[in-house]
Amino acid sequence: MRSVSLFLGHLWSLPNTLIGLFFGLGGSVTWDRENRVVVVDGGWIAETFGRRYFSGMCIGDVVICSQKLSDNIYRHELVHATQGRILGPLYLPLTLLGYAWGYLIFPQNGHDASPLETWADRASGNAESNAYLRHQRVSGKIGKP
Repeated sequence: MRSVSLFLGHLWSLPNTLIGLFFGLGGSVTWDRENRVVVVDGGWIAETFGRRYFSGMCIGDVVICSQKLSDNIYRHELVHATQGRILGPLYLPLTLLGYAWGYLIFPQNGHDASPLETWADRASGNAESNAYLRHQRVSGKIGKP
């Protein structure tokens, strides 16, 4: 049953995965069998935005990195892969809406306030590195992770 649900999740996320592969064009590709994701080191999007804006991102079942990812960041990106399998073609539009929402409620770092980012940071054990969650804890709006 697990293999059927994984297959359906990968199929549901296929449009995102194709976009991720396009973004990874020109990069070094490896397959992470354990986590069932394609890892692309480099590529045109990483070269364009790379070291300046991100160290890693996940689109569908493709993790794109501009440098070797720490275990914490890689776990975070794997949560995004799971989100993509759950949300399918809705993942990218919801990501963009989440960033817009994040900048409305926390202009200092709207990325970290996005619901999908807070989900990924909590699920990957990285809640302490999330500026929005840290702000919420300090202001007493949420408890410890």
